[in-house]
Amino acid sequence: MSEPHIHMRILSRPELMAPVRAMLCELASRAGLNETECGHIALAIDEALTNIIRHGYKNDSDSHIWISVWELENPKGVRIQMDDLAPHVELEKLKGRELDDIRPGGLGVHLIHSLMDSVHFSKRPEGGMRLVVEKLHAHAAANSHANVKHNS
Repeated sequence: MSEPHIHMRILSRPELMAPVRAMLCELASRAGLNETECGHIALAIDEALTNIIRHGYKNDSDSHIWISVWELENPKGVRIQMDDLAPHVELEKLKGRELDDIRPGGLGVHLIHSLMDSVHFSKRPEGGMRLVVEKLHAHAAANSHANVKHNS
């Protein structure tokens, strides 16, 4: 994979989520994605950041999250990679709870899968977790199937 167009490190603080969402939506818009697609990215990234901050880092506001973004050319879209140093999570647990288990919370992973065209969770060998998601322009996404992978 080539160098990301944007690479940043943020602290695991909820107040930084809005500026990250805004930056990702602006980049996605420049990459040709429409307002709905940008909204899907914003919601999926919000869920991912919330999971890292709340569950991975247990609300420790001084931990780091690395975010890398690539603008995709063919097909048009964006790839977003999020890395953390939180304890490893067993990949089977990242499937989320059953949708018919009606109670508050626990749907973040389902939302990420339903909003993005490609979702890939993995354990980082150096510690922590990695999430790579892609959102493609609607006409490109219609020509490809959802790609979900779990690697250890």
